[in-house]
Amino acid sequence: MRILHILDHGLPLQSGYTFRTRAILKSQQRRGWEVAAVTGPRNGARDLAQECVDGIDFYRTGPVPASLPVLGELREIHAFARRIDQVVAAFKPDVLHAHSPVLDALAGLRVAKGRKLPIVYEIRAFWEDAAVGNGTGTEGSLRYRATRALETWAVKRADAVAVICDGLRRDLVARGIDPAKLIVSPNGV
Repeated sequence: MRILHILDHGLPLQSGYTFRTRAILKSQQRRGWEVAAVTGPRNGARDLAQECVDGIDFYRTGPVPASLPVLGELREIHAFARRIDQVVAAFKPDVLHAHSPVLDALAGLRVAKGRKLPIVYEIRAFWEDAAVGNGTGTEGSLRYRATRALETWAVKRADAVAVICDGLRRDLVARGIDPAKLIVSPNGV
C-alpha cells in the first residue's frame, strides 16, 4: 500500500498538527506501507522541493504570492493541486490522504478525480470554529458560512472521512453525511 499524505505543513516544523501527522505516518510505515507527504504553499518552503525528515519523504509546494482574499486561496489550491499531481506521477500512490484544513482537501479532491484515486479526508477541527475560538473569525459571518459550506462539499465527495472526535462526527451526520463513511480516530492512536 502506498499512501500520499496531503498536508498544510509538516516536519521539521513542530506543532500538534505535525506531531499527529508524524505518528500516523510512522504507524503506517511500521505496517509495511510506503508513505510520503506533500505540504502546501503555507508551509513556508522556499528552497527545498523535497526533503527526508525522520525517514519520511516530504515534497514541498513553493509559496504563492500574496493576493486578495478568496483569489489568494484559489491560487493556493491551484498551485497545490499542480504539485500534488506531480508527486502522484512520481510516487504512484494507491490512496490520497488529505489532512485538514479544507483547502488541502479541495486540492486533493481535484487530483483524486483526475487520477481516479480514492481519497480519505481527515478533519482535526472545523477551521471556521477554530477561527471563532482564537478571535480571528465571527460565527455566522460570510467567511464562516463559506468555510463551513466548502467543508461539507469536500466531505460529501471524499471516499472516507476520519475525524478526531465524536463531536465532529455528530456535526457531520447532522449535515447529512452518511455515517458509514465516517471513522473516529482520536489522538493517541
